[in-house]
This record gives sequence, C-alpha cells and structure tokens, in this order.
Amino acid sequence: MTSLVTIEAAKNALRVSGSDLDDDLQLRLDQATAIVIDYIKKPDHDWTPETVPGPISAAILLVTRNLFDEVDEPLSEPVKALVHRFRDPALA
Repeated sequence: MTSLVTIEAAKNALRVSGSDLDDDLQLRLDQATAIVIDYIKKPDHDWTPETVPGPISAAILLVTRNLFDEVDEPLSEPVKALVHRFRDPALA
C-alpha cells in the first residue's frame, strides 16, 4: 500500500531532519497508512497524498509517531477519534 503522507510532510511533522532515517520512516509511514485504512475499512479509497482528507493524514502521522515510540497500541484513542467519521460501520 502506498503511503498517503509524503516523507517530506512526515519529516516536518515529526521534526526529523536529514536522510539517515528515510528508509525506516518510509516503512513506518507505509505501515501507519495500512493501519489507518484497515481501521476505517476503505481499502478501495481513491486518495492520494494531495487529496487525502486532513484527519486521515493527521491520523497516519500520529500512528507513525506511535510506531517510532513503540507504544503498545499504535491505533490510539486520539487516532480513532480523528478518523471515526470516515469509518464504514460494521454490520452485525
């Protein structure tokens, strides 16, 4: 899955400079994108880094930070709150 946040935007948001961490950052961005898209249940979205809604890109950045910080649950409550309105409800 292609990340919906550019590495440049992530570096700015996470206050990372230089290129030493680019590979690791890209890996975590891709993982964070997959986590958020899986949570909202929209694998067939047509978003690009230019068209992704702000709350989705903010959530991806928060999950990326959580992955870097190695928190127990990268999909934190603030992330869920950001993307809740984009989530397809589950049918019981």
